[in-house]
Amino acid sequence: MNNKVINDFRKMIDVNTPIICIQDYDFARIDELIEIVVGPKNVYEWNPATGRTDFKNKGSKEYEPLDAFLDFYVTEEPFKPIDKYLVLKDVQDYVNEQTSETGYLDPMKTKIKSQLQLIAQRKLYDRSYSTTVIIVSSYIHLPQELDKYASYLDISFPTDDEIKQLIDLHVKVNEYKNYNGSDTEKLLPSLKGLTCFEIDRMLDMAMSSNGTLTAEDQRMILQHKKQMVKKSGLLELVDTPASLGSIGGMDALKSYLQRKEKVIKNLGEAMSKGVAVPKGIFIVGMPGCGKSLCAKASAALFNTPLLKMDMGSMMGKYVGESEGNLRRAIQIAEAAAPCVLWIDEIEKAFSGVGGNNDIMTRMFGYFLSWMQDKTSSVYVIATANNADNLPPELKRKGRFDEIFCVNLPNAEERKAIFEVHLKKKKKGNLKLSDKLIKDTDGFNGADIEAVVNEAMEEVFIDEKKDLNIDVLETIASQTISISKSCKKQIDSMKKVFEESSFKDATSGQITKSK
Repeated sequence: MNNKVINDFRKMIDVNTPIICIQDYDFARIDELIEIVVGPKNVYEWNPATGRTDFKNKGSKEYEPLDAFLDFYVTEEPFKPIDKYLVLKDVQDYVNEQTSETGYLDPMKTKIKSQLQLIAQRKLYDRSYSTTVIIVSSYIHLPQELDKYASYLDISFPTDDEIKQLIDLHVKVNEYKNYNGSDTEKLLPSLKGLTCFEIDRMLDMAMSSNGTLTAEDQRMILQHKKQMVKKSGLLELVDTPASLGSIGGMDALKSYLQRKEKVIKNLGEAMSKGVAVPKGIFIVGMPGCGKSLCAKASAALFNTPLLKMDMGSMMGKYVGESEGNLRRAIQIAEAAAPCVLWIDEIEKAFSGVGGNNDIMTRMFGYFLSWMQDKTSSVYVIATANNADNLPPELKRKGRFDEIFCVNLPNAEERKAIFEVHLKKKKKGNLKLSDKLIKDTDGFNGADIEAVVNEAMEEVFIDEKKDLNIDVLETIASQTISISKSCKKQIDSMKKVFEESSFKDATSGQITKSK
């Protein structure tokens, strides 16, 4: 068990916290934590399956409802103060008041809420009374009347040393005689960001697949990890087959990332020489110009996992749930570090912050504080199509290391983008004409890719011998580019780039108003 978690839990007990909430589904691990901090004596457990339960051996007698279980501790009059701990497991549905179909509050839930409130008040104001409520559940949302008495214990993910101990224990228990100790370091990155319970599962799966544990199991672990991250609903583990070579143009941005690569891959040495931990970059630009591709290529360049955060998935229906989801997502990212955290279309979440949306304002404040104080090797890449309504706090130095803007590709970049897509189609030897490059002025990368794809399709349908420049020129002349179909929006974005003085992703120069 992590020493920080033990110390935090002990502090909550020492400062007389009435209700301690622990959000976790690994109950065996939480039982171990409770036993370490308060011991097994005077610990009384209740859960929906067995009612009153012996905390140590998990035995139970006749089933006792939760309200009956709590009654004694509400009215008891102890002869001398004795520290007692009520461990309530999976009681989310018992403490959250909800109206029935008829519109009336559930009287049983109202009673339980009041019982817990009375216990909390006695804990605070009656010196002869010392009963602490510990709520353990995979999801916790307390009503406001109880929330003011509660503190929430964050169960951090296992550290590197703890993961190594779990691997060593697994090897010892399963008697892997030929296990190569050097494989531990290779397996370590793929197991970061998982709970102890999940790591045990992963190691068991690795053993069942080939009868042993080796560094070759890393691929299988990553596949299962991807599913687990996806099931969290907060982050997505994205494949990163792209490379910087698959991006046409944006030379200044690519050069910047290549320089950061040396720091990120040698972070320990860099920090020892006074180099700050890289925070990340903000890429603002025209749609379809390779911002998302750049995020994927960056993770491949740094040789780290790519975690994608959708701010829309953070939103919850209960008070505090959205902020909790954001904290949890950032916690997962930090546990998986070093990694790249990609926040796509960040303007959809934070545009207009400061109005009537208190939830989004609080989330924005938490995100800014994390970015400002971040010391973990989570490299944040935020992408946005429109930065017009983004709050200035997000764009100032100290949040991101640099802000780049991606304009529509110039002639040289359009040629490079054509070459990239033609190479993918194994047509890299096709010589591009000046006319094609000139006619595609105002095209973005997606437009150019569409031209190549449509040209390849036409060659196949018409049974032409091979792709030639005439086909490409014809298709390009018939294609409506984004600069024409969205002229008003594109012109507006260009104006914002100039007024904001962002660094141009192509030249590296600061954009300025003319």
